[in-house]
Amino acid sequence: MIAAVVVVGAALGIANVILIVELNASQISGVDSALRLELNSVVATSKNGTFPQPIQVSSQETSFIQIVDATGRVITSSASVEGESRIVSFNPGSQTTFHTMDNLPIGSGDQYRVAAFGENTPSGRATIYVGESLAAIDRSAHDVLAGLLLVDPILLVIVGFTVWWLVRRALFPVEAIRSEVAEISASELDRRVAEPVVMDEVGRLASTMNDMLDRLDQSNQRQKSFVADASHELRSPIAAAQTELEVSLTHFDSTHWPDSARTVLGDLERVRRIVDDLVILAHYDERAATPSPVHVDLDELVLRECTRLQRIAPILIDVSEVSGARVNGDAERLGRAIRNLLDNAVHHAQHQVIVTLNGGSGHMELRVRDDGPGVNPEDRARIFERFVRADSARSRSDGGSGLGLAIVSDIIAAHGGTVEVVDAQPGAEFIIQLPSVE
Repeated sequence: MIAAVVVVGAALGIANVILIVELNASQISGVDSALRLELNSVVATSKNGTFPQPIQVSSQETSFIQIVDATGRVITSSASVEGESRIVSFNPGSQTTFHTMDNLPIGSGDQYRVAAFGENTPSGRATIYVGESLAAIDRSAHDVLAGLLLVDPILLVIVGFTVWWLVRRALFPVEAIRSEVAEISASELDRRVAEPVVMDEVGRLASTMNDMLDRLDQSNQRQKSFVADASHELRSPIAAAQTELEVSLTHFDSTHWPDSARTVLGDLERVRRIVDDLVILAHYDERAATPSPVHVDLDELVLRECTRLQRIAPILIDVSEVSGARVNGDAERLGRAIRNLLDNAVHHAQHQVIVTLNGGSGHMELRVRDDGPGVNPEDRARIFERFVRADSARSRSDGGSGLGLAIVSDIIAAHGGTVEVVDAQPGAEFIIQLPSVE
């Protein structure tokens, strides 16, 4: 509001100056026209170079006429300056010349507008001076300025009040949105801001706030679910390890401690894997896992992981259709994604896993196909969520936490790619597509 008043005040000040200047110039122009007519009248009344004694003017109080010869001697003058010596000293040019002059011996010290004209007479050249007081113009400008100084503050008050009222009225819905959002706590993220019917700037603000609240609510729900699932996953191996130790200590003499230690170590290893997976997912949630921009030979990663699994898995892993493919990314994280995907395929396969890698123009495609029970259509999107197990028969004792495919999805998405699962009849086929480099 203050800024608006300052701007309007500055604009009014500039307008006032322009108005006074234009008004003064217009009135001076009117005076010049009157003086020109007066000069023409004086010239018309002269006869053979002689002028009336004294010369009549339109106003004896505010006007004067004085005619001097080439030597500066006063030939004749109006009654208002009669008896005065030459009161104006400037000489006219080839045409009528106008000057504004001060301190003339006439009137009460007002400014005068003086016109001079040279007239040739039989006795020589004579200069005719005609002057008019500018006191009326000065009073007019003063009155106008006084009126403006009186009106402008009133206008500024009106403008300030109007701007304050309009801004307050315009920002009232914004304040309502702000106060409503301020009352929403972390436990009330399901609340929403009332959206106005008119979808203007305020309406779009309310819609944006509701979209933000939707995202916060969804993020909060995911976080709660994530914490609950993580706690549940960690509780099982910890409880198993605790139970094993309690039983072993209860039957201290009859316990075979190496077997008991191996059981506890197995449970702790499961805890370690879950924690590692949670750390990876937390880094991706914080967008701290940006892949390094280096060239990675994806075929080498695929063949290395397949070789590792072939040594320990009782099934056949077919890599005959793996060809060269290079991508930009982080070799360690891409290797983790491939390892998780192959571990999942080997876990569900009956006899074999077929791996296919093709590098095309601008993109590459990795396919991992198993001959297991497959994935139900309603579960094909869910299996990439955290702590989701599509296989109801799969138990936690098998070592799965439901995080492996979620990590695959996050890593591939961070590298600008996609991952999906389709029906292989029998089994399931996972398809990864990534941007490739030459």
